[in-house]
Amino acid sequence: MPPATHIAPAPNGIGDGLFASDDIAAGREILQFSGPLRTLAEVRAKGPLAANALQIGLTSYIDLEPPGRLVNHSCDPNAAVFDNIRLVALRTIIAGEEILFDYSTTISDGWTMECHCGSRRCRGLVVAFQLLPRPLQLKYALLGCVQRFIVESVEA
Repeated sequence: MPPATHIAPAPNGIGDGLFASDDIAAGREILQFSGPLRTLAEVRAKGPLAANALQIGLTSYIDLEPPGRLVNHSCDPNAAVFDNIRLVALRTIIAGEEILFDYSTTISDGWTMECHCGSRRCRGLVVAFQLLPRPLQLKYALLGCVQRFIVESVEA
């Protein structure tokens, strides 16, 4: 059974976020992302709403439904995506804390977004995984929280 979460305005004042209703232990699955499958062309046609899509292949996306759509980005995340669709806590997330993952671990299509995460580690821009600093790429790769299609393209 997934942990309890609730939706509330994000602290940065930009949209809503997903928050832990109870403490969530490190390694616990928080949710599985779901929604209709879309192509790259369909996602790009959404304009600013393209940020609501999770890239799961070179040209394949899930058009996220709530509550997954409400998980925001952080350059210093407390959760990560595993196995393309599973959001898992990287560390203990305390009740009331916003649940965040690094969007760059799921992006390889050139999409970018200005970052307002407020973290000390904020990079200022969300970019494709391949454009992250090498030490950060290695950290995420060792954690196993990089989308499969990205890992396969790097290994090729």
